[in-house]
Amino acid sequence: MVNRHFMLATIAASILSACGGGSSGGSGSTASPSNLSDAQKSYESFALASNGGMHYLSGSLSVSTSSTGALSVSPNSAFYTDDSSIAQSATAGTQPLTVTYASVSSALQVPALTVSRLLVNGAVYSTAVPPQVRVSYPGANVQEDYLASDGKTVVRTLLGTSYSVVPLSGLISASPAELFANNAVGLLTNTLNGQSLYNQQASWQTGAAYVKVVRHTVGDEAYTYDCAAPATTAGTNPTPCSATISTLENFFPYASTTDGKTYQLGDGQIVTLAGMRAWVANAALGGATTDYRVYYQNNGGIYAGYVIKDGTTLQLAPLGGGTPQDNYYFLNSAALQSIKSAIAF
Repeated sequence: MVNRHFMLATIAASILSACGGGSSGGSGSTASPSNLSDAQKSYESFALASNGGMHYLSGSLSVSTSSTGALSVSPNSAFYTDDSSIAQSATAGTQPLTVTYASVSSALQVPALTVSRLLVNGAVYSTAVPPQVRVSYPGANVQEDYLASDGKTVVRTLLGTSYSVVPLSGLISASPAELFANNAVGLLTNTLNGQSLYNQQASWQTGAAYVKVVRHTVGDEAYTYDCAAPATTAGTNPTPCSATISTLENFFPYASTTDGKTYQLGDGQIVTLAGMRAWVANAALGGATTDYRVYYQNNGGIYAGYVIKDGTTLQLAPLGGGTPQDNYYFLNSAALQSIKSAIAF
């Protein structure tokens, strides 16, 4: 039997990305039902549990056809949602965000989700999986405070300033180009030997829509990870780049295999970052969201990380590549059910 294989691109579930550093606790809500901002009204039209919640779609599909032309998706593929909702409006006070994951296809499983580690006030914290999040309404905006696995330390704060709802109707195949380009729905547009991954005659269910969200960081988000072997998957003790060099001045020059370059001391600035003495590169790393390489002193060694600076707009790289843009795309319940009914795997 002859098989032809291809791997469809992966779109990351950035709402789950754990970041860190310097964010403050939940601020509490300042809005009331009578004076919700347009952003808060749009947010609640999706996020309230009674409205079906918000659904962020992610996927990585490995597809093949047999010599007879039958299409199959590898069980190692993934096509799943991050489902989030609040039980009631944050006008009533800070609300917990309920987060779960579910496969869109009954033939596939949700992949293992990794813990991230962050620097906060001179210590390393692990994120909770699933995330523990508090939602509040400062001014006209929507704020999300992400907690560490201890359930109390805020490791990341995002401020949502724009929620633009786009209704969906007609054929799924005739959907707005921006949805196919910037959401894993776009994976379905790939074909193999003329075979489609979904029913191209399927239509969106009544009430289907997506919302485009613009969010910004509040406080520096400082991530850390294993710089060398052994790789660790949990806990708050990442493997250092050096366990014998204790000061940044003696660490450079340093050849980073991750970045493919040798850093000199003068390529960055030594600052206090999230309570740590850290070297932060002058030049951005080049991720979709602007971030910078970090090396920091801790426990007599030098550790690696990166930082997304205070006020940075979270950006998304389009599915097929290209210039990152500021919106993240979430489906409502009717749109998600439409996709579930249309897929062919």
